[in-house]
Amino acid sequence: MSVSSVSRWQGLPAALGLALAPLVALGFSRFAYALLLPPMQDEFAWSFFKAGALNTSNAIGYLAGALLAAWMGRRWGTLQTFTWAMVLSALALMATAWPSSFSLLLAVRACGGVATAVAFVLGTSLAASAMPGRTATALSIYFAGSGLGIVLAGTLIPLAQASSDALDWRQAWLFMGLASLLASALAWSAARASMRSSGSAVAAPARPVWATLRPSLIANLFYGAGYVSYMTFMIALLKRLGFSATLTMVFFGLIGGASMLASPLWGRLLGRLKTGDGFALVCLLVAIGTMPALIWAESWAVIASALIFGASFMAGPAAVSVAAQRLLPASSLTWGLALLTAAFSLGQSIGPLLGGWLSDFTGSLRAGLWLGPALLMLGAVSSLRQRTYRMSPEPFPAVK
Repeated sequence: MSVSSVSRWQGLPAALGLALAPLVALGFSRFAYALLLPPMQDEFAWSFFKAGALNTSNAIGYLAGALLAAWMGRRWGTLQTFTWAMVLSALALMATAWPSSFSLLLAVRACGGVATAVAFVLGTSLAASAMPGRTATALSIYFAGSGLGIVLAGTLIPLAQASSDALDWRQAWLFMGLASLLASALAWSAARASMRSSGSAVAAPARPVWATLRPSLIANLFYGAGYVSYMTFMIALLKRLGFSATLTMVFFGLIGGASMLASPLWGRLLGRLKTGDGFALVCLLVAIGTMPALIWAESWAVIASALIFGASFMAGPAAVSVAAQRLLPASSLTWGLALLTAAFSLGQSIGPLLGGWLSDFTGSLRAGLWLGPALLMLGAVSSLRQRTYRMSPEPFPAVK
């Protein structure tokens, strides 16, 4: 293997290991909820508003964790904080299996949101420095971890539920928590490797984060609200339309598989597009991806929706992270990533509530789901307004 090849792929194992953070934070904690929502809703006779409230509780915790992540990393060290956040995320998944009280479930989901957000934000910073000179590629690999989580949850949970020894929703949460404990150990090892390979960045004057990133922050809020309604209620729609459990499994598998396969392509594309244009393109494609299954109640439309949505939705966090890396100096970067994640989680807090309320109010689950593409288009318009202050990216700061 040539020296240039070694240099080109330097840090790849660390980026792959760190990808376990979004696998747990998004793939298991957030997206698997859509698979487990129908049996939980049946057992507790929840309205769609209540079902959305559990995801909103998780997103509110996620918002708090995003705002605390940078401070906690400085206070206790990035590696220690990241590792404990991963472990607590796993414990929160297991704890979701036990309560029958709606209030307790709200609390557990909120605590899980705090832990997963801290792991996600610090993991993003670690991943961005994992492959020197190839930030967009490293971030695309990192966010592809959520796709792997969706594939695992979307195939194994339906298979287990359809088996003779059917897995109930409590056991599913428990097993995802146990798997996440193993992921925590592997992610810790990858984080150590990333920190050893990252160099120190020359300090630069801090830049006002809100003023610099305002269009991207607003776009990320719309994005979080728009895509999460689809992921929260789509499985419920498929079941209401009478589609089989096999199609549900295929649907989730295609979303996760398309996300992982498209990640390398997005890494190259985002590195070439102007700041703001990359995220606008992602918003547009995700909006298009939500529509086929809402227009046509056919299997081919569900598959097309899963492929388009899956190939583009996890490029959103990568696109705004690349924008922050381009626009902000090292001294402002971690706070910028935290604010972007907070805007995203605020959108995720609003989206399920609005979608659930609209579905209850109209008596049509489709009506709530149509809110998603509308919000995503608003996100695309906002992102196009993102000015480029500086196009040559600075290296990410070494983390301690």
